[in-house]
Amino acid sequence: MIQKILIITGGHIDENFLKSLIKRERYSLIIAADKGLLSADRLKLPVDYILGDFDSVPLDVLSKYEDKSIPIQSFPQKKDKTDTQIAFEMALEKKPSGIDMVGATGSRMDHTISNIDLLIYAMNQNIDARILDANNCIYLRNKSFLIKKEEQYGDFISLLSFSYQVKGLRLYGFMYPLDGITLTAGSSLGISNRLVEDEGRVEFEEGILAVFETKD
Repeated sequence: MIQKILIITGGHIDENFLKSLIKRERYSLIIAADKGLLSADRLKLPVDYILGDFDSVPLDVLSKYEDKSIPIQSFPQKKDKTDTQIAFEMALEKKPSGIDMVGATGSRMDHTISNIDLLIYAMNQNIDARILDANNCIYLRNKSFLIKKEEQYGDFISLLSFSYQVKGLRLYGFMYPLDGITLTAGSSLGISNRLVEDEGRVEFEEGILAVFETKD
């Protein structure tokens, strides 16, 4: 079984962050999607698959990887899926234990929101998937879970209703606890909470939460 896959895609990438991520995480496979190849190339990362329409990749960079016999899939610019979705679906097909995406956030909020939406496909297959950048760790949950302070990504934890409602939401070990409320989409009640215990318990009866572990 493949343990964990990293997707490097075409949004904003802090290359110092990406370099540190590679050092602390063990990835079985690295997929570069379109412009994400440029960062992978500059950092000399061991890319296993390359895909995209390559509208943002110079030919000399692409040809370098063709010479290395690394699998490359080219897609037309006019297509029904983003390069990131194609890469994410490829990763899901390999049934890994987890998927991390870097370059999935940035100035194009339409792409950022679309990439967060992709996480639901992994959640439905019980695959742990995260979007990571220098300030954020984003994931979805459809059942109760724990956050350990020693493993926390940043000081702040925000919970948003990814479904229309999250029912019976209870928070334990947080600065702002909750006791069985219904969190509705559009509410900012769950923004900028903090852990005050060694671990926080997030319990709920129904719905899907978008979880943001963040730092300034």
